[in-house]
Amino acid sequence: MIQKLKHTVRTKMGNAVQPLVEGMVKQRLLPMDGRILDNSFITGKLLPYNTATADYMVPVEKDERASASCLPVPPQKYWEGYAEREEEYLQGGAKDMGVMLNILKNANETPQTLTKVLDLGCAAGRMLRHYPITQGKTELWGSDINAQYINWCQQNFEEPFYFLTNTTAPHLPFEDNSFDLVYCGSVFTHITDLADAWFLEIKRILRKGGYAYLTIHDEHTLDLMFTKYKDDPLFCDFVEAVRQFYEKQTVQGQEYVYFTICSDPASQIFYNREYLVKKWSRFARVVSVTPAAHDHQTALLLQKPN
Repeated sequence: MIQKLKHTVRTKMGNAVQPLVEGMVKQRLLPMDGRILDNSFITGKLLPYNTATADYMVPVEKDERASASCLPVPPQKYWEGYAEREEEYLQGGAKDMGVMLNILKNANETPQTLTKVLDLGCAAGRMLRHYPITQGKTELWGSDINAQYINWCQQNFEEPFYFLTNTTAPHLPFEDNSFDLVYCGSVFTHITDLADAWFLEIKRILRKGGYAYLTIHDEHTLDLMFTKYKDDPLFCDFVEAVRQFYEKQTVQGQEYVYFTICSDPASQIFYNREYLVKKWSRFARVVSVTPAAHDHQTALLLQKPN
């Protein structure tokens, strides 16, 4: 009788507590209120397709215009704030791609010599869509922590495009020496403590002699933000946040390795460029440093040693 009573009590308590526990688990695990994304102790973050519930359906978002020769433009919600009109979105991606290709050209490299490429942090393919294709040779990969972007790209970009979702943890599912070129436009601007680990992961998947093209915030970025971009409507909130931090922490006049605002992946990190270049030059050859290459960001081109 006593055992039966205990069993009955446990069952009733379990039935009553289980929904509460499940609710607490879902509330803690789903980043609805940013408790995961804002937690600096968690390294493997991503933006899942649906952040409101663990039970959902992924709809078909296939644009009927999609083909290898005609790439559709993603919905505006996938533009990452880069533009307000479709024409601006396309022109901006083409401009940033053109700058990178010109920097590579100065290093005696072309899309014909760099055919296997990874855009790390590709969003909805804003830059990748503009990479020149050599039929039968080019293989273009894009990865991002936002599963919505990747799902749209997978449905609307055909070969030679391939896409996958990654996390903020410095790991990519590729073999050593896989790529001729890995580029990251406005990605290392949002990586703090794990920047070196990510750089070495990129180096791992590059072939010998392959290139990494990375854009960063540095001292020149700060100068541009407080001058050229201070009244730009696309930058106003960003400029104001940096200005407040800059004044509150009295950054000016201090020596620093870097300073950052917010937690990864929403962080905005500003480097002492000389320090960073010197550190990474121990692992790869620094080919060039180009200020204002990616709007206000400085571009670093590095080559994996042979």
